Amino acid sequence: MKTFRIVLGILAIIPVALVVDHIFITSDYYGEESLKEMIYMVIGIPILVLNLWAWGYLPIIQYYFRGKEIEDT
Repeated sequence: MKTFRIVLGILAIIPVALVVDHIFITSDYYGEESLKEMIYMVIGIPILVLNLWAWGYLPIIQYYFRGKEIEDT
């Protein structure tokens, strides 16, 4: 699972870079039908959600990706 967290952490660079691009560099290119906004919605948000699960609630990742049952605590 440590490798999975590292890979997701590296992939988190994509949505962070898109947010930085929007805020500091080219904020006028973002609109309702902008390609950068679509990329953020389709790729960035799932990466961030998986990072949240991997770092915050690991049993969800183990259930969906490894098939292990979630233990009640």
